[in-house]
Amino acid sequence: MKKKIKFEYRITLLYLLIGGLWIIFSDRFLLSVTSNQEILTKFQTYKGWFYVATTAVLLLLLLKSHLRKLRKAEAEAKKSNALKTAFLQNISHEIRTPMNSIVGFSDILNTQEFNEQEVNQYLAIIRNSSNQLLYIVNQLLDISMIESGNVIVFNNTFTLNNMIDEIDAAFKPTVKNSIKFVAEKGLSDEKSHIVTDAGKLRQVIMNLLNNANKYTEAGTIKLSYTLDNNMLKFTVEDSGIGIAPEKQQYIFKRFQKAHNEHKEFYDGVGLGLSICKGNIDLLKGDIGFNSAVGEGTVFYFRIPYSPASR
Repeated sequence: MKKKIKFEYRITLLYLLIGGLWIIFSDRFLLSVTSNQEILTKFQTYKGWFYVATTAVLLLLLLKSHLRKLRKAEAEAKKSNALKTAFLQNISHEIRTPMNSIVGFSDILNTQEFNEQEVNQYLAIIRNSSNQLLYIVNQLLDISMIESGNVIVFNNTFTLNNMIDEIDAAFKPTVKNSIKFVAEKGLSDEKSHIVTDAGKLRQVIMNLLNNANKYTEAGTIKLSYTLDNNMLKFTVEDSGIGIAPEKQQYIFKRFQKAHNEHKEFYDGVGLGLSICKGNIDLLKGDIGFNSAVGEGTVFYFRIPYSPASR
């Protein structure tokens, strides 16, 4: 791999090259026009000032362009540093909370006597906290693998309608009592026999459903899919709090949460949607959303429809 010449060296070399060419060709041109020394002297002065003015303008434009890039890089670095700080604060809370539950209730069980019902209750808290901690660690590993380019797409054959049924059965018990969950299929069982990475597809759907459940207090959450121009289009619609317009451009970026400043605190490290986008990109699809504050959000994504031969 060739080493790139530094900016300051490139500018110096460019200045010397232009200056040398200007001197050689301008002198030749003047000598071909006249041999009068007085006229030559005047033109030498004029062309000297012309060169100085022209190169000054060019250098100014180059420096402005370079400084613009540096300032943009500096602003991005500051923003990245602020995001890193916010992420560390957020992740420390997200990890410390389940860890405190695991350590605290484990110590209680080891030091005191309880009846069977109490033991089972504390064990359930420890198990739930462990699952929460594992979920956070898995998210960190997932985004790390996606960004490093080490994720492999495993295409396998499965029936999409069966997956929707499984997701329906797994998600319904987690939905708040004030929410109605609906899952609709867009193809027959035969046509829903497809080839793609089932694990990544399931992860995307579950992430979107969990977000919908998190930010919806009452109303409806609907999962559906249709066949659209040889693409499978999935939709997750909720009647939740929605996403503010100024937050929408950052929604798929790492460690960004749309509701950091909301009056209620919502768990999560801000990785779910960036993982969704990473997985959809790997599946050669696209993802987007429509949202209005107080009216809910509709997330949709598309992946290529690859029917499997039975």
